[in-house]
Amino acid sequence: MSVATNDANSEILYRTYHDRNRDGPISDAVVEALAVVENVEPEDLDVRLYDSVDGDALDSLYRTTAERSERLSVTFTIAAYEVEVADDGQVVVRERADDWKQDCGNPASR
Repeated sequence: MSVATNDANSEILYRTYHDRNRDGPISDAVVEALAVVENVEPEDLDVRLYDSVDGDALDSLYRTTAERSERLSVTFTIAAYEVEVADDGQVVVRERADDWKQDCGNPASR
């Protein structure tokens, strides 16, 4: 399970807004945002959303927030990035604040 840091000092690499009435699933918007940051087509990403978060659950959670007055945002890490999805449709991709690259090469950290 990934744990996001939501470090306000992390550089925002990309920000977009998803319109729940016009656009497709919010999980698609996340994949597209990551593809923009990586400068590749979504199908050419080296990472899969499902390795970090259940895309169907994210879509469902986002849909149900439209019917409620509570505010919600979900933040998770994926590869070198931290992604925040807010109930207003904002998707933000930041640099990941922890030392994930160092941890990836260290078998003891797995």
